[in-house]
Amino acid sequence: MKPINKAMKKEKTTKKKGSVMTTREKMLARKKDLEKRSGGGGIIYPKEGTTRVRIKSRGADEELGIEIVQFYLGPKEGGIISPATFDEPCPFMEKFQELKNSDDPDDKALASKLVPKRKYLIGVLGYKDTKGKEIDPDRVDKPMMVPRSVYQDIIDLYLDEEDWGDMTDPVEGYDVKITRTGSGKNDTSYSVSPCQKTKLDKKYRGEVDLEKAIRANILSYEELEEKLASFLNEGGDEDEEDEAPRKKSSKSKLADKKKKNGKKYKGDI
Repeated sequence: MKPINKAMKKEKTTKKKGSVMTTREKMLARKKDLEKRSGGGGIIYPKEGTTRVRIKSRGADEELGIEIVQFYLGPKEGGIISPATFDEPCPFMEKFQELKNSDDPDDKALASKLVPKRKYLIGVLGYKDTKGKEIDPDRVDKPMMVPRSVYQDIIDLYLDEEDWGDMTDPVEGYDVKITRTGSGKNDTSYSVSPCQKTKLDKKYRGEVDLEKAIRANILSYEELEEKLASFLNEGGDEDEEDEAPRKKSSKSKLADKKKKNGKKYKGDI
């Protein structure tokens, strides 16, 4: 009887290995995917109104923020961070370069909708309120995306050693308030104001690994290819008045675009 039981047990084990994902495995995979895209490690965006944060240091001799390369895919998909941020291959950047260098007017028109943008990410400790009384546990050491104007204001405060200086200092640093007015693409403006200098609670001190947080929000090359194909098929939908529909000839396939050659992209932006 024992040999039969062993054989049955072995068969059962083998069958399990070859089976499809269980419900639990699928849910865990989905959880990981959602955390990667929006939850843990997700990016904070200044909403309309005032947001109060404490900017965290990335470490000695490191710039406070990281300049990223972003492609905007319209109101439905929003923006995606390109691997070109770290000088790595990106299908969006490759397609943009192809369209930009084309002699076809339709390709150039589509390229104008695929122009990469420069944004900035800083590591922050976020508050639930504007008075700095309660820290938001979901916004501890999170990356916040800010436009160039906001980052410039932060740099000016940092360099103003006489009145303000290093806002990341845990003892002599200070919070900043980022105020956003407007919600549309063309009617939004930002302002930055420093708060009174305060000591940071010891449990929130320490450096933030901003690059790791950014990489957690970058899709794989294959996933970006799918996003790009969808974007091209929809003609480059944007949250503003569109031009005439694009010709199908401008939506070239991506089969031969997977060239992982480590090109430098920043000079093309």
